[in-house]
This record gives sequence, structure tokens and C-alpha cells, in this order.
Amino acid sequence: MLRVQSLVASVLALAATLSCSGRAPTRDAEADKAAIRALIGRAVEVSRAGDAAAWAALFADGGVYMPANGPEITTRAGLEEFAQLYLGRFWSQTTITPVEVEVFGDWGLPGPLSKERSRRKLEGTRSDPLQVDGKEIGIYRRQQDGAWKLWRLIGNSNRQ
Repeated sequence: MLRVQSLVASVLALAATLSCSGRAPTRDAEADKAAIRALIGRAVEVSRAGDAAAWAALFADGGVYMPANGPEITTRAGLEEFAQLYLGRFWSQTTITPVEVEVFGDWGLPGPLSKERSRRKLEGTRSDPLQVDGKEIGIYRRQQDGAWKLWRLIGNSNRQ
């Protein structure tokens, strides 16, 4: 719990710093939001296709995934290994519904923090039925080439 509180405090501090930096916006915020939503759409496509390498490539260098009920994954190889296990094991009908996306310079964050930022549902089976119902907070970072990638992805389950 302390770790989550620390992360929330860090995100809020980053958002406050970026919004008060006095930097004039140099990009189209709506285009940036659309690009982030497209990245989320790509995540759905590669999840459904079972493409572990493409899923891992959605993350920036140094990106971290913190799945619900599991340890954080901090390396590209770890991301791909997780995706191979997860995507290869289950046939999925993944849906991700972005609730809010806000852009602050080169950072894309969920809007004002509250209970849900994106909703994720997955139903599928390979041998055992699987249903996942959860929430995620994604923090996105603009890359040198202007593309958006995941910097941090933090999930949690709606099931107890």
C-alpha cells in the first residue's frame, strides 16, 4: 500500500511540475491524446493476436509493467517472457476502454486520479476458462522520434 501511495504522490508531483513549468505547448494536445488512444488500440490488437514481441515493443526503453497480483517486470526480455506466457496460454477477447487521457508536454497521464482510468476485460480459454476484470493506469512518454510508448503500466483486479 505504501508503494502505491508513493507512486500516486510521484505522479501528482510530476503532473504539477509539468503543468506549472511555464512551457508553452508546442504540440497539439488532441493529436497527442489520439496517438495515445491509438497505442491502446494497438495493445488490444497485439494481445488478441498473441504477439508477445509486439506487446513488449509498446513499452519505452526502461518501461515497467506492474501486473495485478504479480511482481513488477522491468526488462524488455521480462516483458516479452510475460507476454509469451500470458498471450500464448489464453485465447483472448481483450477490450480496453480508456476512461481519460491527459497530456502534459512529453508525458501522457490518466486524468485526475480516481477509482478507474481504463477498464480492461478479457475472456478466453485454451484449456481452462479465464475471465479478467480490472483497472489500469498507464503513464506514457513521448520518444525522441515523437512516438508515444508506455513508461509505466499498473494493473489491479476488480475481483477479490
